[in-house]
Amino acid sequence: MANIDSAKHNGTLHFAAGHNANVRVLDFIVDFAKDFTMANATDDIDLVTLPGGAVVVGLTVQQLVAGTGTGTVFARVGTTTLSATLASTATAGTVAASVPAAIPAVVPAAGAELNLLGATAVRTDGKLRVIAVVVEGGREPREATTVKRDAI
Repeated sequence: MANIDSAKHNGTLHFAAGHNANVRVLDFIVDFAKDFTMANATDDIDLVTLPGGAVVVGLTVQQLVAGTGTGTVFARVGTTTLSATLASTATAGTVAASVPAAIPAVVPAAGAELNLLGATAVRTDGKLRVIAVVVEGGREPREATTVKRDAI
């Protein structure tokens, strides 16, 4: 399983958003006919391991190529649901809404998987795109300081 530093799927982007944080846009293409075999309707498809304390500030699951059957999936961080369910037969271009109460999602200290969970039946074909915007704290914790106006 890739971690957030080694995710190479489809041009993962990384840019600094200041000296104490990293913002990453993770972009995955999930091809059910080639890349994954779902044995059970409730299988997890792990995309990447997110580091502890990271914050998922945005997530999109988009249908690129419609599939067949009644399979559905939704996106999660660990066991927290971050998107609505997307049906395998949804029209290409359909986007599953994010779940507002769950975003932003703080990743537990131990880290967690960004994953897709099968919701109804096994999905065997079609393509999805999953895009997540993740903010991480700096690798070196910063200490709070007293500013001059607060000094006595």
